[in-house]
Amino acid sequence: MFPDSMTVRLRLQRIRVVGVGADETERLEVTVKDLRSVVKCPWCGFKPTKVHDVRRVRISDLPVLGARTTLIWLRRRFSCDNCGERHLEDHPAFEGKMTRRLARAIVKDARQLSITEIARRYGFSWSTVMALVKNWSERVASHRRKKRCRVLLVDETSLRRRHRYVTVLLNAETGESLGVVEHRSAKALQGFLVKQGHRWLKGVEVVVTDGSEAYRAAIRTPLGLASHVVDRFHAVRWFAAGLIEVRRRIQRIGDHGERPAFEPSIFRSRFLQITRLDHLSDDHYVHLIDVLSKDPELWHAWHLVQML
Repeated sequence: MFPDSMTVRLRLQRIRVVGVGADETERLEVTVKDLRSVVKCPWCGFKPTKVHDVRRVRISDLPVLGARTTLIWLRRRFSCDNCGERHLEDHPAFEGKMTRRLARAIVKDARQLSITEIARRYGFSWSTVMALVKNWSERVASHRRKKRCRVLLVDETSLRRRHRYVTVLLNAETGESLGVVEHRSAKALQGFLVKQGHRWLKGVEVVVTDGSEAYRAAIRTPLGLASHVVDRFHAVRWFAAGLIEVRRRIQRIGDHGERPAFEPSIFRSRFLQITRLDHLSDDHYVHLIDVLSKDPELWHAWHLVQML
């Protein structure tokens, strides 16, 4: 019988497979080295040819046919003949203790899976996966902030409802997230904006926020030339609250101090009054118009909400 033989193709640029250390069902170890014969000295730019020593570095890679793959990188340390300094070689395919393609796969999985599940799948600790995802997100956010943002959206959200609030900044034209600022204070938001630099701030033409006084104070100085717009959601909610106040005042009949009594037609149509016009059926529309036409003030308040 002939012994089993295999050819390993890692599909990594500038990498040569030296040998296979372990080839098992659940584990694969491949020894690799860089194809370059010399590496430029980072201190003086000279190209030394003298190898001081070789270190074996374990690099985690994507699984091959379900087997957890580890690359044993024969990393050389050169001794420069020009300046006498020693330096280790680097490789663009490796990032820390893993390959870049494995790092990209982990970041991609983080969109769907929890950090604990990813750590269990690839055999890393929770802190290692979390640090990688956080570093990658900061890198992506930094790249997005280099682009011009003409319309900036600022809004708050809660990571833990009623306990921990943050401010989220978005590019309205691309929908990309530009950053998340802790808390919802003017100082935190203003500090984030100042860090982006004068050139980035100059490109912002419109800022959309809610009616928060803290946000208004935060953008007053760094984005003083931009137009400040209140988002439609909060504007509609304020007008709807005004409509409700008008309806509550008009529907009440009888003298104050007595048990309140309500006008039946106005009270029963209260939910129809705050419904969008295009969501009303024909019968509901006819009924609502008949109720509103009896009071000009209520009609005017309802008309303002529908215009928004």
